Amino acid sequence: MKIEMRNTMSTDEKIPVRKTMFDSYATSDIIKSHRVLNTPSEFARENLFYVQEVGYLKSLKSHTSRREHLNSYLFFTVLSGSGQFTYCGRQHTLHANDCIFIDCNRPYSHCSSEADPWELMWVHFNGRQASCYYGFYESILPHAVFHTELQTDFITTLQTVIQLQKINDLRSEFLISKLLTDLLTLCITRNDSASSQESTEKLEQVRDYLDVHFAEKISLDSLAEEFYISKFYLAREFKKYYGVTIGDYLRTRRVTHAKELLRFTDKPIDEIAGLCGIPDSNYFSKMFRKSEGYSASEYRKKW
Repeated sequence: MKIEMRNTMSTDEKIPVRKTMFDSYATSDIIKSHRVLNTPSEFARENLFYVQEVGYLKSLKSHTSRREHLNSYLFFTVLSGSGQFTYCGRQHTLHANDCIFIDCNRPYSHCSSEADPWELMWVHFNGRQASCYYGFYESILPHAVFHTELQTDFITTLQTVIQLQKINDLRSEFLISKLLTDLLTLCITRNDSASSQESTEKLEQVRDYLDVHFAEKISLDSLAEEFYISKFYLAREFKKYYGVTIGDYLRTRRVTHAKELLRFTDKPIDEIAGLCGIPDSNYFSKMFRKSEGYSASEYRKKW
């Protein structure tokens, strides 16, 4: 597969690309690769997502790479071919359109197949918020590997990162940080082909029900009975699909309604608590303060 490094910006926004001493092309009897290394500015290191290394690789022969205790996060996508990927002792067979996103502090290795050597695009990156993004990603997909039908979006993002990385100025660092955020957002919000349409529709029905009935007494058991579904399956899949537990979703919905009533009515706070489905005003006060950082009465004054 030939990878064309093209600029995806509009013609009036094109940025001239210049090679740097970190722009590296490597060819051996094992691999053919193009990679760009980076040392971020102090500002980028402290405030942005930043690239450590980004590139493209074509395996010519099977070989294994192993790493651990590396202060980096790695995303790569398989363009063609196949190989083995091992992360924290769990082995996966990867093919075209498969992706991985991992914390490189943990042990990992990857090996292209001998019969069908793979092509990869990858980025090693880091940033102050990287661990938070990874922690959330891992909570919804603990096996590190996913298959995507959106590979063109990932490839286009990585191609643009490669081009911008060669410029190596503050403006490009901001643009790269935005692109890496887009990449992580794609990882987290992509459509999971393993999830059936029926399951997705059921979860959306549950959420719609919570949006309407949040002021009522709701339990996991009552939801499971209402929607004819295992409560354990419901709890797991809701968290995976929406990124929050059902309990957290309910609390957020109740606090949001409380804020609406505090701002746009003169109702007393005890009454507002009941209208939000929390008859215990002391518990309501604690929940509101935990969510917003100050009391319901302070919120009403500030807004």
